[in-house]
Amino acid sequence: MKQGERILSPEVKKKPGWRRYASDSLLAIAGVALLTGVIAAAHLYPRIPSVSLTYLLVIVALASTRGRYAAILAALLASFSFDFFIALPLHTFGFTRLEDLLDPLVFLAAAILTGSLTATLRRRAEQARSREREARLLSERARELASLQERQRLALELHDSVSQTLYGISLGAHTAREALESDPGEAIAPLEYVISLAEAGLAEMRALIFELRPESLATEGLITALAKQVVVLRTRYKLTVDAQLGEEPALSLERKHALYRIAREALHNIVKHAHANTVLLRLDRQDDELVLEVCDDGRGFDPTGPFTGHLGLRSIQERAARLGGTCSLESASGSGRTLEMNDTGKRSLASPFRVRPPVPPKRDQEHAQWG
Repeated sequence: MKQGERILSPEVKKKPGWRRYASDSLLAIAGVALLTGVIAAAHLYPRIPSVSLTYLLVIVALASTRGRYAAILAALLASFSFDFFIALPLHTFGFTRLEDLLDPLVFLAAAILTGSLTATLRRRAEQARSREREARLLSERARELASLQERQRLALELHDSVSQTLYGISLGAHTAREALESDPGEAIAPLEYVISLAEAGLAEMRALIFELRPESLATEGLITALAKQVVVLRTRYKLTVDAQLGEEPALSLERKHALYRIAREALHNIVKHAHANTVLLRLDRQDDELVLEVCDDGRGFDPTGPFTGHLGLRSIQERAARLGGTCSLESASGSGRTLEMNDTGKRSLASPFRVRPPVPPKRDQEHAQWG
């Protein structure tokens, strides 16, 4: 953590050394000398009285590229050179009138103002680059953290589901083998148990592999992704699922991903906390809206008080908020819950999502229906 804080801390600027001052001095002297030689050789003064203002080009160029020191030095050298080598009488230096101070003052003002403005712009540009670097590092760290959390989640699911399933298959196989030695008829039940566990493990592995492949949702579609979750609920958790999924919706990949994650989190909460027997999963288009609905006939909860699964609900709310939608939930103890997501398709990212009050599925809707 300390290393990351050092990375994000602003860079300490080194003070300019004597090499920088020497190079600035040489550039200022060379620029002023060159321009003075051109004016003197071409006899531009006094034919062009305002020719002295051409020194401003050198001053502004040095101020914008080298800084205030080079610009101020060039301004002083320009005042001296013009008065000593060009202005009459030649080879004399002095300011006898107030007008004689005009050129030096203009040169100095231009040097200071341009140098200060350039320094401010450079400082702001450096701050912007520093913020960009910090944002890039934070983004990389967020991706690494998200990847780590996803790996931890998958490892936990593998431990809680597939590894337990394999352990159950092993126990069932040993029981069946012992039964075959004593009474082959008694081996039917443990073999059926092994078969059911194998089917559940296969469904869960397919669902996990689907999530490990980011392109799966784009290639196989949202309906296939939800169908895999339905198979897991039926085979692993023995839930009666009424699946009304309809046709593949014409949505962007980001919307499909959001709907899939929300549906998956809702189904996960049902398995962990609802103690439900029947689940309704419906994906349907109503008028100009695409509706994703997840219902259960579980025990429900009081949304105003502490309840298990609040982190999952917060995750659903955050996903909806990131897409510009809203999320609200009403439930009561013993009444189940209903999660409904409405997508009108009127915005580029996602349109408002909402959660309606619980409407538990009817008991006579126990067989899955595929739209």
